[in-house]
This record gives sequence, structure tokens and C-alpha cells, in this order.
Amino acid sequence: MLTVSLVVTLPGSQKLKYEPSFTEGMMDVYAYEGIILTGLPERGLNRAGVRINCAVNVIPLGQDTYLLKIAHPQIQEYNGIWPIDSFISARRLSQKLAPELMKPVKFEYSKGRVGKIHAPAHLQEEVLNIHRGILNIFQITMKKSQNFYGLQEAGIEGVCLTNYIVQENKKAQRITITKSKDLNNCQEKVMMYTGSVYADLCPVCQQRSRNIRASATSTHVLKLTASGATLQEARVREVHQFTPFHEREGVAVLEARQHLRLVTIKAAVIRQLQLEFVERGTLKYRFDENILSKPIKLMKPQNLEKLILETLKNLELHNQEKVHSDMPAKFLQLVQLLRSTTDETIASVWRNSYSNQFRRWILFALPAVGTTSALRFLKIKLQNLDVTMVDAAQALGVAMHQITANLQSLAMVRELFRTPHVQQFAILRRIVHLGYGSMVFRYCAKQAICPDTLLKPLHDLLTAATAQANEEDIVLGLKAIGNAGQPASVKNIMKLLPGFGTAAASIPLKLRVDALMALRNIAKKDPGKVQAITIQLFMNRGNHPELRMSACAIFLCTKPSLNSLLVLSNSLLKEPSLQVASFAYSQFRSLARSSLPSLSSLAAGCSMAAKLLSPRFDRLGFRFSQVFHPDLFCYELMSGVSAKTLLMNNAGSLIPTLAAGRVTGHALGSSANLAEVGFRMEGLQEVITKSRASVRAVPDMKQIQRILNGFPDWKSLPEKVPLASAYMKLFDQEIAFVEFRKDDIHKAIQSVMDAQGKHSVLRNLVNRLQKPVELHPAAALLTAELRRFVPTCVGLPMELTFLSATVAKANLNVEAKIPSSISSFSQLLKANIQLKAQINPSVAVYSKAFMGITTSIIQSGLEFEVKIHSAFPVDISANINVQERNLKIESAAPQEENRIISFTSETFAVSRNIENLSAAKLTPIVPEAKEPSITKQKFKSSGRSQSNLELCSGVITDEAECYDEEQRLAPRPSVMNVCMGMTTFGFDLCLDAKTASAVYIRHGPLHRLMGLHTAKVSIRPVQSETKIERLLFEVQTGPKADSKMIQPLGKEELLPERIQRRTVLFKEFRSQTRMKNQTRTSSSSSSSLSKSSSRSRATSRRSSLSSDRVLKGHHIADQKQDQPFRLSRNRSNSASPDSSSSSSRYMFSDNTWGINQQLMDIEFKSVRSSERDLIRDIGAPSLIILARARRTDGKQQGYQLTGSVQSSGGRPKMHLRIVDLKEDSTWKICVDAAIPKAHKAMVMYRWGENCQTYKMSSKASMGYLANHPALKIKTQWSEIPHMMIDGGRMVESGAAYLLGFCNKFEVNPSHQITQLIALTSPRTIDTIVKLPRFTMYYQGFELPMPVHIQTMAPVVRTRGFQGITEITRLLLTTNQRECIAEKERVVTFDSNELTYKILNDCHYILTKDCSPAPKFVLLMRRAKSQQRKKAIKLLISVPSVVIEAYPTPDGIKLLVNDVETKLSNQGKIIQMYSSVHTLSKLQPVASRGLKNLVTIQQNATGIILEAPSINIDQLFFDGDRVQIVLNQMMSKTCGICGLNNGEQKMMKPNQEEARDVEDLFESWTSPGQSCTDDCKVRRNFVELGKTVNFEGLESKCYSVEPVQHCLEGCSPIETLSRIVDFHCVPANRAVDAAVMFSSRKKSVDMSHPVDSHTDCLCRCAEV
Repeated sequence: MLTVSLVVTLPGSQKLKYEPSFTEGMMDVYAYEGIILTGLPERGLNRAGVRINCAVNVIPLGQDTYLLKIAHPQIQEYNGIWPIDSFISARRLSQKLAPELMKPVKFEYSKGRVGKIHAPAHLQEEVLNIHRGILNIFQITMKKSQNFYGLQEAGIEGVCLTNYIVQENKKAQRITITKSKDLNNCQEKVMMYTGSVYADLCPVCQQRSRNIRASATSTHVLKLTASGATLQEARVREVHQFTPFHEREGVAVLEARQHLRLVTIKAAVIRQLQLEFVERGTLKYRFDENILSKPIKLMKPQNLEKLILETLKNLELHNQEKVHSDMPAKFLQLVQLLRSTTDETIASVWRNSYSNQFRRWILFALPAVGTTSALRFLKIKLQNLDVTMVDAAQALGVAMHQITANLQSLAMVRELFRTPHVQQFAILRRIVHLGYGSMVFRYCAKQAICPDTLLKPLHDLLTAATAQANEEDIVLGLKAIGNAGQPASVKNIMKLLPGFGTAAASIPLKLRVDALMALRNIAKKDPGKVQAITIQLFMNRGNHPELRMSACAIFLCTKPSLNSLLVLSNSLLKEPSLQVASFAYSQFRSLARSSLPSLSSLAAGCSMAAKLLSPRFDRLGFRFSQVFHPDLFCYELMSGVSAKTLLMNNAGSLIPTLAAGRVTGHALGSSANLAEVGFRMEGLQEVITKSRASVRAVPDMKQIQRILNGFPDWKSLPEKVPLASAYMKLFDQEIAFVEFRKDDIHKAIQSVMDAQGKHSVLRNLVNRLQKPVELHPAAALLTAELRRFVPTCVGLPMELTFLSATVAKANLNVEAKIPSSISSFSQLLKANIQLKAQINPSVAVYSKAFMGITTSIIQSGLEFEVKIHSAFPVDISANINVQERNLKIESAAPQEENRIISFTSETFAVSRNIENLSAAKLTPIVPEAKEPSITKQKFKSSGRSQSNLELCSGVITDEAECYDEEQRLAPRPSVMNVCMGMTTFGFDLCLDAKTASAVYIRHGPLHRLMGLHTAKVSIRPVQSETKIERLLFEVQTGPKADSKMIQPLGKEELLPERIQRRTVLFKEFRSQTRMKNQTRTSSSSSSSLSKSSSRSRATSRRSSLSSDRVLKGHHIADQKQDQPFRLSRNRSNSASPDSSSSSSRYMFSDNTWGINQQLMDIEFKSVRSSERDLIRDIGAPSLIILARARRTDGKQQGYQLTGSVQSSGGRPKMHLRIVDLKEDSTWKICVDAAIPKAHKAMVMYRWGENCQTYKMSSKASMGYLANHPALKIKTQWSEIPHMMIDGGRMVESGAAYLLGFCNKFEVNPSHQITQLIALTSPRTIDTIVKLPRFTMYYQGFELPMPVHIQTMAPVVRTRGFQGITEITRLLLTTNQRECIAEKERVVTFDSNELTYKILNDCHYILTKDCSPAPKFVLLMRRAKSQQRKKAIKLLISVPSVVIEAYPTPDGIKLLVNDVETKLSNQGKIIQMYSSVHTLSKLQPVASRGLKNLVTIQQNATGIILEAPSINIDQLFFDGDRVQIVLNQMMSKTCGICGLNNGEQKMMKPNQEEARDVEDLFESWTSPGQSCTDDCKVRRNFVELGKTVNFEGLESKCYSVEPVQHCLEGCSPIETLSRIVDFHCVPANRAVDAAVMFSSRKKSVDMSHPVDSHTDCLCRCAEV
């Protein structure tokens, strides 16, 4: 974009010319100097640089063609403290390059523009680029009529925005041109980069802070002459700055400077040139085609093959026992050598590497080589079977993501498709196809349109698989296409999506979801098209909820506009599926709280959408689908991390059917999805968690089928195919997936649980472990390679590089002693297993970042290195006995120092040149320390030291930079050595750290990073007279735990006098404090106090009364025992000091806090639990943990932990004791916890000598605070260490400050902390913390996750803390759902409350198994004799059984297969048994040999039926109440009780949603067949009894849904008007009414009210 220019005419002589040119027939001789320096911009730190000095001769050749010739070139290097040290001549390099630099170069030059360049064909491109850097100085665009203008100007960096300022000195006939160039604003940017294709740029981040910023400024002085303007002098300064953080926090700088000065003009002597010139382009910089594989580290190999073999030997030699810390750097060296060699050399190295260990290092390195030759080598070895399938899979899996994607490599991968071994092995086939998709993605990332030829193999695979209904290939094709992520694939994907293609109807739901997920990467290139597809899929409510939720997730990934978000949210207001609504709403809520700058716009839109939906969907619990999107972003570092978790649930179970998680990193102005895993568990829960033995007989459905025949529009729910699948993605590229179908899951479980025979998996594993097993797995990987090259004005390329390599090794030696007779998993659990294992895992990581100049001949810049090394050898012996509940582990004590993990990072100023590698310099960027820390320095009197006048001799720089104040000297490094003593076990855990950074110059993350940082964690043996031989660890649980006790537990007592004294002082202190507070308040303002007090008392009364009513309703069961939370109304109303002090009430009456008065008027009354009762009966321990050290003198040393749990009357207690095993030690830790009341819990901690030295206790109470559910935690102590007090104060004050708490200084109890937490909404809490010296509070603190009290299990809400004991039962019954029908109310499985009065004697289907082969149907009707009561009928199909029950004056009457069955006595259990096909008969409990089917038990009010084999946990019936509890029937039921999937939908038999409750009940009415039946109604299709005008024609209309009418011969007693949908046809058209009624797929043309018959009267006596 051209800058608006100020037009000024340059006056002067008309004979002078302003266009830059050279003197005709004369040779212009210039002195040239070019400098590049890299480092931090502050002085006093080490920098690295290069300087080029030479003479430049410009000779005219005629016709605007000139010859550029360099003379006397000199190259110098800089590596030292800037600006003190001097440049050092690189004599050898100058001699090497001088012949190349002195070769002439021809160029075209006209009106200040450099045109085409011609040079000898053999001139190196790197040398020619130095000539381009000199010619770039002469590139001047003049405009005579303007002195300020801007344009996109071509230069060595590309075509970039350039601004000119022209100034003229008429007297001196000089013009000065100043131009500035923004190198971040270029139409054509010369740049090469690799490794960042999977990252998504963040434009918003770049607006806040650019990680890379570059600009160039220059000043030209030209002398005007009659022949043109001659350049007299030019100065160029180009700056490239980089920071991984915010640029205002400090940057690293590469500065390039040029100085060109005219020395003389003399006659040109033109001689005949013997060189042949060829065209070599223009000023635009040209990179070497192999620059991206240029040396990672400059080296000059003589014999590549020999050097490769030596490197392989080095790698293998130093990775025997553990990985050496230098091995990752050696691995990088191997990669570089393989990149530099030829195919023949690699083949020769392979042949000469007879050891497989050598060859595996080659296979590790070839993917990192990244060339087509490397891929070709792997292909040949795979075809020749020179590598195992495991090695081939490992090498190809990595190579597909590291090989350079070009047309040659893509063609080679297509050849792999046809390789027999790839087609034969499924794992290789998946790797190759998925990898090919990733390579297409990388290749087409730089292309506007991806060639169809590259996508054709993937499209053909998907098309063929769809035609053949090959589900495995469909999945593979979709995932490969998803990896490719090209918009050209959208049409192929849409064919498998409902509403877009016909093939969608014939494929399973999972494949449709996979097709939709394939659009994710496509959305990066064409978000608009993906938005259009996903919004249509989401808005179509006929699609499966899981498909719609997936569409919603992808839609939001495209970052839609605010209007699109509001359209989506508006549709959710009418959303019938709570699963879909919960998923979308939770995603809106999560994104609305995002702090990521890349999501700022989306977060604002989602915030508006969430506020719109909050009133309706904010209270949905975790049974519904959820999305969590936590993130953390630091703007100072301009980096962060985010995660995303998707939990899709279409069955209402706590276990989701699909779970996926993703971690995203945000740094360097971009983001990348680092890793993603997903699990599909549809049906898996049914296969694994269903422990009950179901009936496997053939179902007899005659009875059930007769019921279903009465529903002409009946539709069964589709049968689910149990399966499990998982996938893994790295950087949004799927690298692996696995699928297990029902047969695979059953086989896997059976192979472990029922392992029989010689060839079973378990038997083979046991036999294998009988012999010592030695494994030596190893891996080496180039984990990251990001390289970026841009030209500098000097002509040398600037490189930004980040490399990381990892080498891992593990030596495993395992030997087991297992009884050879074991053949099943149950026997294995009963056996005594002895294991001996020697494990030595180690890993080394080497990372390197470089900024500076990199060519094949010279390197100069900053180098940041990080080395991480970890090794943890383990030598253990273990004894495992599951049956005895015993575990023993024994290990050798450390005898020498073992470094567990070490970390080193250091920044160097690096200078290398190819001609003198032995003299390469790596100088730490922070100079050597010469003075102590500033805290140890002495003050000196005023005095100014003289500056060094010779600091900058010979260096092009500003005078101010040279003659500034005295240099700051680096302080000495900071050193830290900390050890955590574990002398009991004979070792210390130590941390040694050292740091010396540039933070003394400037505080910032970059300067803190620059320098030396080391840290190591090590285990050091403790020197003592008695050595420790072995370390032992033993765990014993169960009844035998007491036998393992070494140190018996003595009787414990509390000191009564200390407790009593503390209690009295505490009460007196509280009373005095409150009296002082009241006195101080009354003295301040009596009038305001009286008003405030009256308001406070009124508020207190209201709060107390309200809380009393609420608590009374919630805790009726507990009030008889302990009256847990009843508030005293008399104390609340009383204002006397005595009453106030006697109650345990905390009042805050200061209204200036600006918070709700009810929040501060708090009353909690707690019943004190006796501490003596807490420790009275500890009982026998149920857990013993021994951690011992075996000494050479045989004495015990270590610790013993005993634990016991008791529960009497539903009041659990827990006791833990830790004692020292030394003979003369009485040190002990005692922890006692109890839940004395339902909503109270307490914990007491004691430690010291016999647990008597220190004591602290905490009590928690559940209650209400201002009508909000609240938790009160009171912590008291009598004596604790001062370190805990001081540390607690620091933590409390620091946490309060960071979290934004308000505080008020006041006197509180000195040895007590009270905390109140009130749940004011599912997402916010109010908190009050009373500390001894002040009180803190916070209102509206947002929770990371919502807490929905109403969705918690009833046992948790009613039993409070005692519900902890019910956790096991809650987990086992997580899939239980109950439906209750009582009086005129039905509460469905999905908590939907329905009200309906039964007005006839028909059976209603309360619930049934809605699978294609149903096992049961439960019918309900009005009782005949007592119409206000109910009767039930249970039909069971396996085998065919009919159980009826109805009320009589004598109780409940029970019929089984129409035979009356009397239950003997109350509580007597009668069981029914079933054989394989038929039910035998009722038999007493003592009968054995047949399988249990149904158990019926009678209690005081009714009967209880249990049929776990058909998933009926309980069916209760007493004539008034029908309560059925089903298990493992999620989404498998239908009827009035609902679908049992969490959705509060009223579904009819045809799977359509009912309009209202009446429509629902009528649809599930079991119709009568004749007037003699009890039910006199049935549902029929009807004709509207009149003609209507529809679309301008008289029409007859027929209902498209049945209407309840009386049977033939019956007349209605009661009717109900209902709205019915009709389909209309012209009245003059002859239609067959039977055909019209039988077709139920007619369009709905109109709706009209009709009469529905609820009850009828029939006269059947004469029939």
C-alpha cells in the first residue's frame, strides 16, 4: 500500500540528473564493510559476529550493463564481550573464499534499479548472494516530483514495503535519501521454513506481540552531476529480533550493517573476460535447494562411510547399561551424516553393519533424514524382508511424518500401497494410508489447490469400500482423508452423511461420525463450507444425538461469527434432546471463560449464547454430555496451554459412550494440538460390567407378541452392536486406531478369565516367565525440527532453528516363580508369586535453539542448549499373594551416589568456520563472574571512571554506544544445595542447583533464560557406623494384618487437664472479645448502631426461621438422634450479651463491607464429639504397612503404619498410627477420623512423644448459610510447631492476596480457624475464613466445574458424610433407574413427572424391553374391584411366564401363569426356577439344580419381585404403588416410563414424540379385541368427517396417526378433544380408505381437533 505522499518539486539546475547511475567510461572504486552481530541488545554480554571487508569496483560495459568485481576480501569473526573485544581475522577462510569472491559479476542497472544478474555458472550461490547484498545498496527508486513516498520495492529480501524521504542540499549539489523497509510487510517474502506445517497461526497474538520482527533502514548520499547521481556513501542497518515471549520483555537481536564509501573514480580498463556468464536471477536472494538439510552442526567430513560407522559404534558402546547424556547429540550427528551422503553409501553402511544393534540405529535415524532417498531405502528393505515387521512398522510410522513431502516421495508411498507385505499386514496398511494422508496435508499446505491425482487413491479406497460395505476400509479411507484435510474431499465425505448422501442410511452410526470427524482438518482451509455442513446436521433433529453433538463440536472449531452462534443457541431453546442441549451449552460455557487470545472473539460470542441458555440448561448434571475446555495463558510469556475433553452420553449413564481429550500448546504466535486420544465405549459397558448371569434360553414371545399386535405402528429400538474403539492423534494427524467388536471383546476376556489348554494366553505367559526374561528395548527419535531461513542485507542467511532429539534405553531382567499347574486366572490369584526384576530405564534429551548466520562454510550466532538426563536403576524382589492379601518388596540399599535426573541449559555465542573447526569458539553469553552478588557489595563514594576510548576501534557503530558508562560486571552464580534427610533408610535425597543468567541486566523471562542453569537430583548414601543392606516394604491387609505388627500399640490417653484448661480459656476469650467488639461499636455511633442492630436482629430472625424450616425438612431422619443443625429461635431473637456469647454463633455486623447482611449473620450449632470416645476402641488393624531397613547388626529401623476402620450403627471410624521401629523411640503419629453424625465429620491429628506433644483437630459440618447449602470447617489446635504457624500465615496471606480475598482485621479465637463455604449457585461459592488476627471473605468465587446438588444420588444428599460408606454401592448401581407409578402420578426413569388419571379398564404398557427380542413387558391397569388402586401384569419371554398381581380386601393376590400362588408367611421367600426352555414349577428354597429366574418376597405392605437375569432388580407392588428398578437397561426400554436414557421425552410406540401426557398414555394403551374384553377401546386411523378446502381444492382428509375410539358395538362414555395430523387428497379422487389408513408415511397437510374416546360402554349380552 502506498503511503500518502507530500508532493514537493525539487528545484535546481535542469542540467543535473537525479537518476542514480555510474560514471560513464570510468570505474567507481568503493570501500565496503559488512557486519553481522548476534546477541542480546544490552552491552556487557558476549556476542558472535562476522565482518566482511573488501574493495568494490564497478566497471561500465555499455548498454546499462556493469561489471561488479570484489578486490582484497577479508573475513573476520567476532566472539567476545560487546563492545570491548575486537574482531579476529579468519585468515584461512579468507584465503579459501577469496578466489570465489573475486570472480566478476555482471548486472543490469538503469535509473537506480538493478536488473538481471549474470555470473559464472560454477560460482557458488552462497558467494553470489554476497554480491547481491552489495548490489542491493545501489537499489534506489527515485521520484522527481516527491520527496516522501512509499512503494513495494524489490530487494534482496523480496518485494517489501519501503518508505522514502528525499532531502536536497542545493549548494553542495547533494541529495540524501533515507529509506526504511518493513520486512514483515512483504508481497513476496524470501523465506524457507520447515517443521511448522501442523501449527495454526494466531493473528491476534501477532497483533499483541510479534515473536519475529525485522526492519531495515538506510541512508544514501548522492552527488548530482550532468550524467546522473553518483552514490557517494551509503549506510544500511538491518535488525532482526526474536523472542519466544512478549517482545516488551526482551528480545534477541541479529543486526546487519553495511557501509559503502566512494574512494575514487578512475579510468576503466576493460579487458576481454575469459569467463562464461549465465543468467542467475535478480537481486532476490536464492537459497541453496538443500538448505533445509544443511549442517545442524558445521563439520568437514573426509570419509563419510567411515565416520558413520564410527558414530554407530559410539552410539551402541555408550548405550549398554544406560544412555549417556551425550547420545542425543551423537544421534543428531548421525542424522546429519546420513543427510550428507548418497544412497550407495547408506547401502554400504547397512551391509557392513552386521550387528542388528547397529542397524536399528540406522532405522531410527532414516526417518529423521527426511529425504526421498531414505524413504526409498526403507521401501527396498521392506520389499526384501531385510527388516522385521515390528521394525518396519516403527520406521514407517515415524518416516511418514518426517519425510519431506514432494511429488517424488508421494509417488513412492503410492507404490507402497501395492507392496504385498503392506497389503498382508493390517498394521502396515494402516500406517501407510494414514501417513500418506499426512504427507498430502504437508505438501498441499503451501498449494492453493491440491492436485486431484494425489487425493485419488484415498477417494478410490473410500468409494470401493462403500460399494462393498467394507466397514474397516471405510474407516481407513475416512481417517486418511481426514489426515489429508483437503476441500476437494468434501463431496466424497458428504455421501456418507445423512441428508447429503444415500449411503448414510446403510452404514452404522460410528461410520457416520467418522465421516463427520474427517471434516476437522478441512475446516482449516475452508471453514465456511464445513460450517454449512455441520450446522445442517445439527439443526436436523432427526439425526442421532451423537452425530449432532459431533457436528456442534466441529462447528465451534471453525470459530463461527456471532450471528451463527446466536442462531445455534436460539435453536437450543427448543431442543428436545437434553444430551445435545447439555453438550452444546457446556461447550458455550467453557469457551466463554477462555483466556486464549486466539479465541477472544469466539469467547465473547459464546458468553452471549451461554447467558441466553443459562436459565434452562444450567442445572443439568453429569449424566448428560459435557464439554470441558480449561486453559491457561500468560501474556507476559505469550504462551499457554489448553485442554479439551468431550464426554458424549446417549444413554444417561455416568459412563460415557464416547470420551475424547486433547491438549493444545500455544507459543510463538501459533497453536498446535499436541496430542489427542479418544475412546468409544458403546456397548462395552454391557459386555464387561454386566456380572450377572442372564438367561440364555430361546425366548418364547407368544404372550408378548399378542400384546404388540395391538400396536399397528410399533417400532423396536435398534439393537446395539457392542464394540470398543480407540484412536490417537498427534498434531491433528491420526497416527493409530484400533477397533474391537463384540467377538473380539469376548475372546479377549475369555482368553484371560477362562484360560485352559496348552496354547492359552495365560499359560504361555506363565511358561515364559518361568525362565529369566531379558529385554533391551531402545529408541531414538528426532522429536522436533523447526528451521527458518531469511536473507540479510549482507547476503548471508539468518537461521532460526529448534532441534530436539531423545534417546531412551531400558534393560529389563525379570524372573518369576509361579506354580506350573496354573491354567486359569482364578488359580493365578490364589498362587504365591515371586518376582525378581532388575530394571534400568534411562533417557536423555538434547534440545538446541540457534539464532544467527548459517552457511556451509561459516556459523555465527547464539546457541541455546538443553540437556536432560534421567536414569533410575531398580533391583527388587517381590512376593505377591493375592489370596493372603500380602505384598512384599525388597530392594538393595544405595551404596553409591545415583543421579536420578539432571538438567543443564546454557547459552553460547558460537563462531565456527569450515577451514578452522578446531578453533571454533563457544563462549557463554554471560561473561565469567568477577564480583560477588550486589547484596555483598560495599557502597563507594561518588566518582566517575574513565571510559575506554578504544572500545570500538574499527567497528561500525554509533559513538554513543562506544563511549557510555562503565560496563556492568556479571555477579557470581547463585548456588543451592538442599538435601532431604532419610537417614532411617540410609540415604539422602539431594537437590543441587546453580544459575548464572543475564537477569542482573534486565528482569525478564528471556534474560532469565539466557545463561547457565544446572540442576540435579540424586540419591546419596549416608555414611554411618552400621551399614544398611536391604530395604523392605510390606503391605498386609485383611484379618491377618495383626500378625505382621512389629511394634505393638499401647493404650492411649488424652491429658484431661490440658483439654479442660484450653476449653475454659477459649470460652472466656470469646466472651471477652465479643464484649469488646460491642463496646467499641456502641461508642462509635449509637444512632446508627440502633438502626443497624434492629435490621440485624430482623435479618437474623428471618435467617434463623428460614434455615430452621429448611433444615427441618432435610434432616428429619437425624433429628431424633442428635438434632444436628437446629437453630435456636430464642437465641436468635435475644440481643443480650450473655445469650450471644453462649451460642456458637459468629456475627459480622459491619455493613461497610458491601456484602449481604445475611451472609454475615451466620449461626452453626455443633454438638461436640467426645475425643475420648474417638480413640477409645481402636480395634484390630486391617492394614499394616512396613517400611524397614535391614541393618548389618540385625536391629530394626524404619516405620510401621497401622490402619483400622470400624463402623457401628452406620458411623464409620478410621484410625492411623505411624510409629518408629527403633527400640528406644516413642515417636508416633496418630490420626483419628470419625463421622459421628450424618452431616458431621471430625479428624484429630496428634504427633510427637506417644502422640502427646502436638495436637490439632478439624471438624466439618454440613448445613445452610443464608438458605444456601454450606460447609463449615473448624480447625483447632493446642500446641503445634512454630514452623507450621509461620508457614500457615505465609500461605494464608499469600493465597488470599492472589485469589483476591477481602479482609478485615479483628480479634478471633487465637487457636482456631473457621471456614464457611456456601454454594450460592451451581457455579459460585461464597467463602468466609476467620483467622486469629483477621477475617477474610470472598463472594461469587467461580468454580471450575459446576456442582449440582439436585442431581446427586439421594443417599448422598440424605446421609451426608456417611454417604462415603455407600460409594461402592453407588458405583455398582450407577446404571440403576427406577420408575414409580402412584395414584395419578408417574415418575419416569428419566425423572419426568407425569400426571394422568386412568379412566378405563385397559392395560397400559408401563415399561418393556424394547430390543428386537424383548425379555419382559410390565403392564398396569385400574383394579377391577377397587378402581382407585392398580393391578399389574409382568410378561417374561425367557421362558414364557405371566405374573399377575392385584389388590383384594385380604391383601395382594398373586397369579403365576393363571395359577394362584399364596405366599406362606411374611418374609417367606418363594423362588421360581427355569430350565433351558421351560419353567418347571414353584418349589421351596431347598430345591437345587435349576437356574434362578424370579424371586418373590412379601413384606408388610406388598410384594417385592426380583428377576436379575432379565435386568429387573426390583419390582414392588402394594396396590397403590408400582415401583420398578432396572439395571443395565440404559436406552433399552420404552413405554410410559420412558426410554431410560436421560432424556425427558415422551416417546410413542412409533418412536415419535407425544404431544402431551394424554397422547402418551393413549399410545401405550393395550387395545381390546372384542366387546367382551375389559378394554373397550382401540386406536384406529380415522377420516375427517367433512371436506375441507386445501390448496384451493375440496379435499378429504385421513389421519396419519391412530386415534383412540370405541370398539364396534360400543359407545363412548367419556371423550377428550385431541389435535390430530391429517393428510388430504382431492375429494373427487377415488381412493381406497384401507390403503390410505395403512400407509403411515404420508405428509402432514393439516391439523384438526377430533374426539378421542377415553372409556366406552358395550352391550355384549345378546351377542
